[in-house]
Amino acid sequence: MMERLLQLDTELFLFFNGLHAPWADRFVYLFSQIWFWTPLYLLLIFLVFKFYRKKGWMVLAVFVLTITLTDQTCNLVKNSVLRLRPSHTEAIATDIHLVQQPDGNRYFGGNYGFPSAHAANSMALAFLVIFFLSKGKKWVAVMAILWSLLLAYSRLYLGVHYPLDILCGFIVGSCYAILMMILYRKWLSEATFCKK
Repeated sequence: MMERLLQLDTELFLFFNGLHAPWADRFVYLFSQIWFWTPLYLLLIFLVFKFYRKKGWMVLAVFVLTITLTDQTCNLVKNSVLRLRPSHTEAIATDIHLVQQPDGNRYFGGNYGFPSAHAANSMALAFLVIFFLSKGKKWVAVMAILWSLLLAYSRLYLGVHYPLDILCGFIVGSCYAILMMILYRKWLSEATFCKK
């Protein structure tokens, strides 16, 4: 059963990784970099303080703590499970499309990729945006989830994650975000929670 699941995971990876084009390589590489989204993160910080004013620090602390827990959990699991990224798997090395970095070297990522911290962190952030900043505006929720999905897809495109890495990352990120939202509402501040 597990062998079949991993085989299917590899087949799905090769399918999605195969959907590439030379003109998209540079953009997808940038799209996947954390620093590329600095303007978005600054905008979110601005919106947190705009909506919650003095209690913005409390909400911002929830964001930071959630992402920290999500990221560290993924790293802990990666170093325990030790599942090689597809980019480091010799059996499929000739079938993978890898992009060039600005320095001319191909982008491989770290050795291990299960679960995807990019997927986990982006989904956690998307859920927090929905919980705290959407104010019932469905388009905000849609954009947040779409951003997370595209960021996760970029990891498949770059050849550094399997679909199962992504899926499990989504689960980790969403679970932490939901847990922190519940704790926030219960113990920190019912008054500042953004209701529809």
